[in-house]
Amino acid sequence: MINIIFSIVLASISVAQVNIFEVDGIFSSAHIRSVERHFEEFEYEKNDLFIVQYSSKQFSSERLQQFNNLILSQDFYTALWVGPYKVDLDFDTINNFDFVGYTPGVNLINVEFTDSIEAQYCTINICNYENRTISVVNQEGIYEGYIIVGSLGSFIENLSSENILSNLSGQSININLSSDESSSEIEFIKPSLIERFYISISNPIFTYLFFVLGFALIGLELFAIGPGLMAFIGGSLVIFSTMPFQEFGINYFGIVLFIISFLVYLKILSRGYFSLLGIGAFILLYLSSILMFRDYEIEVNQFLLGLVSLGLAFFYFIAIPTVIRSRLTTDTSAMTSFEGSKGKIIEILDNDAVLIEVKKLKIRVDTKQDNTYKVNEEYIIKEEEGSLII
Repeated sequence: MINIIFSIVLASISVAQVNIFEVDGIFSSAHIRSVERHFEEFEYEKNDLFIVQYSSKQFSSERLQQFNNLILSQDFYTALWVGPYKVDLDFDTINNFDFVGYTPGVNLINVEFTDSIEAQYCTINICNYENRTISVVNQEGIYEGYIIVGSLGSFIENLSSENILSNLSGQSININLSSDESSSEIEFIKPSLIERFYISISNPIFTYLFFVLGFALIGLELFAIGPGLMAFIGGSLVIFSTMPFQEFGINYFGIVLFIISFLVYLKILSRGYFSLLGIGAFILLYLSSILMFRDYEIEVNQFLLGLVSLGLAFFYFIAIPTVIRSRLTTDTSAMTSFEGSKGKIIEILDNDAVLIEVKKLKIRVDTKQDNTYKVNEEYIIKEEEGSLII
C-alpha cells in the first residue's frame, strides 16, 4: 500500500480523500465483492474521490452490470482511468463515472452510436459503426466528457490543474496539487489476497491448467506410490479449480469427456509406453477442453487450451520413463522378485524393448540387439547393470 500526501484545493469543493482501486477485469464475483468490501470498510464522505484503474480485456456482462450499478449508487465522486494497457471496455461503463480517462489505444466496444456520441468521439477517434467500436487515438488532451493521457499520474494531474466538469452532476471542480491550504491522502488499493486468488483461478486458462494438472498428479501417485504429497497437491488443485465452475457455467459434458481421457492416460501409464493410444488421449483431452468452456461466460483462447493439453501430454511422456518405468523395472525389490522368472512376450515395443507377462503382471524389459524375439514365446528374465533384460 502506497501513501502519497499532497495538497489539494477545490474551487468550491474540498476533497478530503482520494483512493485508487486497481481492477484487472470485471468477470468474477470476487471483483464485485472486493469493491463492496472496500466501500464497507472505508466510510466515504460526499466530497471524496474514488478512482478505478481498469486494465484488462476480460469482463462478464452480468458482473459488469453489477459493477456499474454499484458505482452509480454511490454519492461521492468517482473516476475511471483505463490503462496503462490497450484493453477493451464496454461503453456503458463510462456513463457511471464523474470523470473518465483513457490511455491511447483503448478500444470501446458495444457502442450504441447517437448524434451526441458521434460528435463527442468520432471527430477525434476512430469509430467503426459496423463493429460498434471506438478506438482511442494517440492524441493526448482534454475532450468533452473524457481525457486521453498516457499514465494515471497524468490523469490525476489533469484533474488537479484543470476545471473538469463531472459527467453526472455537471459540477466543476479544480484540484490544486501545489497549494498548502488543504491536504489529502492518495491510497492505492487492491483486492485482498484471497479475492485475488479466486480471481486468478477464475481465469479459464488457469482453471483448466490447475484442473488437468491436479488429475495428472493424482494419476502419478497411483503408479508411483510415495508419501502422498503428489496426491495431496493434485487433490488441492482439483478442488480449487472447480470453485468457479458453477459461477461461470462450465459444461459438465466436457468434464465427462475429460474423465474418459484421464482413464485412457491411466491405461497408458499402466502399459509404460506411448503409442497411438497416447495420441488419441491427447486429442480427446483437447476436445474435452473445448466442450468444457463452450458456454463459459468469459471468452476463452482455444489455442492456449491446446497448449495446456499438449503440455500435459509431455508431462505424462516425461513422467513415464522417469517414474513409472523406474518403479517397475529398476526398483531393487522388483528386480529381485523377477530375476530368474520365465515370462512370455506379449508385444514387441521397439528394437531394444518388449512387453512381457510374468506372474500375471505386464512389465517392460530390455532386449539384446543381436537376438531375435517372437511374440508368445517364453524367455528367462535376467538382471544386468540395474535393468531387467531377456
